[in-house]
Amino acid sequence: MKKLMLVFVVLFFLLPGCGAKEGEMAGQPHEMTEHEHADVKVTKHFDDSLTKLTDNNLYSLELVIPDKHLKMGVNTVEIIVHHSTGGDVAEAELSVTPWMPSMGHGVMQKPVVMERGGGLYSVENVVLSMTGHWQLQVKVAKNNKEDTAVFDFPEVKAMGHEHAMMHAPPPQDIDYATEKMTANNSYKVMYQSIGGPIRINRIHSWELKVTDADGKPVNDAKVTVVGDMPEHGHGLPTQPEVFTMAADGLYRIDGMKFQMPGWWVVTISIMAEGGHDSVSFNLNVL
Repeated sequence: MKKLMLVFVVLFFLLPGCGAKEGEMAGQPHEMTEHEHADVKVTKHFDDSLTKLTDNNLYSLELVIPDKHLKMGVNTVEIIVHHSTGGDVAEAELSVTPWMPSMGHGVMQKPVVMERGGGLYSVENVVLSMTGHWQLQVKVAKNNKEDTAVFDFPEVKAMGHEHAMMHAPPPQDIDYATEKMTANNSYKVMYQSIGGPIRINRIHSWELKVTDADGKPVNDAKVTVVGDMPEHGHGLPTQPEVFTMAADGLYRIDGMKFQMPGWWVVTISIMAEGGHDSVSFNLNVL
């Protein structure tokens, strides 16, 4: 009887699939093999695309950039979404967030996602406000299953053409006046920060007063704002919005933010009965 039990124990450890696997000590954790991961895969349709499995392996993402490289400015990309085990993911909720990890911020403009069918989603208005290291954070949700992935772009460059003032140092006789006439003397414009001095990385508002050359308030004008940092070749990380405050030529600009210290140029464009004209203000942001 004892001999029979000994033979049974020996056979148990020699038979395939019984006991510890070859090269594995009993009681130690078992590492998944490639075969055991065979049901999880990345689906790739285009040679120049970027692919990622989402963090929890729920989805396979393929990112297609028409110009092959993201650049500073407005970009359009396409994302193909599959289940990680294969098959299109249609009618999903897809969101894309541009993010600059070294600066700790994204942009005010939200990318616009449109489903094209067959798991294909077109993403427009992907705005990268400056050169440098960017990420596209992608979130996919369907049937209460949500997962994310991050595509990394270490060196986003300018759009082929360089800004005319890129890397230009501030003029020796720079004018920091907060009240000026526009370029063609159509309007007088004055600005002031609401809520204290202007500081970097703080979203704040401006009050703007616009009059004509004779000092009469200019009401119901179309006012736009563009910020530029000439020494670095990039603009504001936000897209300011302008609102009419009163009938005496007052406007409020919300969403002003300067993400770096130094010389900035803010250009105010005005379209009213007196025509179209603009003025640029120099700032030294601390």
